[in-house]
Amino acid sequence: MTEKYDRPLPRFYAEGSRDFYEATKRHELRIQQCAECGRFRFPPQLMCPSCRSMKSQWTQVSGRGTIHTFTVVRGYEPRSVPMFSWPAERYPIVVVIVELPDADGTHIVSNMVDCDPEALEIGMPVEVVFEDVTDEITLPKFRLVDDVSQESA
Repeated sequence: MTEKYDRPLPRFYAEGSRDFYEATKRHELRIQQCAECGRFRFPPQLMCPSCRSMKSQWTQVSGRGTIHTFTVVRGYEPRSVPMFSWPAERYPIVVVIVELPDADGTHIVSNMVDCDPEALEIGMPVEVVFEDVTDEITLPKFRLVDDVSQESA
């Protein structure tokens, strides 16, 4: 963390979100899982939507998945959306929904890093990377991986 992080940071409103970010701080991707029926869920919730159990656990997953869908934010006119009027070098921002096969296909929303947005396609393999943005917060983000490294892991 060489400079101050000036983008929005997560707030710990939802049940379990603090647990999720404690794991990312350790560079682990953990997804909440029902302790009764085994269903994975993200974002974290107090009660399982399948069996209504209040018991859950945090299961570490590999962080490898595929792009389910994505969008590219190319910037805003500063007068139209002042809270997103960052300098031009901040764009584009790639928002991605990743499907995690080792969490029964659970989807996680994040950002892509180190990629050409024009080259992205649905179904491409990705892996989690962790960005330490403050002393308290580490964000999980994703980058492309080639099929060879995806299969060999």
